[in-house]
Amino acid sequence: MNLFRMLGDFILSSWIWQFTADWFHPVITGIVMFFIMRLVMRKPRMQAIIISISAQLFALGLLSLIAVGLLVQLFNWEFAAITPEEGIARIGAFMPSIGLGIIYALCQSLFFILGSYFWPQNVRGFVVLCWISNGIGAILSYMCIRFVEIMTYVG
Repeated sequence: MNLFRMLGDFILSSWIWQFTADWFHPVITGIVMFFIMRLVMRKPRMQAIIISISAQLFALGLLSLIAVGLLVQLFNWEFAAITPEEGIARIGAFMPSIGLGIIYALCQSLFFILGSYFWPQNVRGFVVLCWISNGIGAILSYMCIRFVEIMTYVG
């Protein structure tokens, strides 16, 4: 299997994972990013909210553009789908959540690098912020997924 095929399947499956099971990720990561900017970086409240929401929307848009626009529409990418139950039984929910966190961190890092050309900022600090908030967001969203699964089976 070639690297391009593996990367495309990873991006497309992460996009599908986000909209089917891990819709918690952007919300939780945005909240974590907001609090880190407020507490550690000492950003004003409105600036932290705007930056956090903008970073999440940029990552969502870029991931959707790559997955749907580039892979599906341009390259006619075919994805061998399995049921979510089979997928979770094979790999669990933790690895796809971490994979989505990595993709979001990369997209948001690009957002802050491109943004540094338009407004002065500490790019390194914001890139570190992306990786920390997405790591925490991936772990917390995994915990939310597990909680929803438990509540579904319990009651």
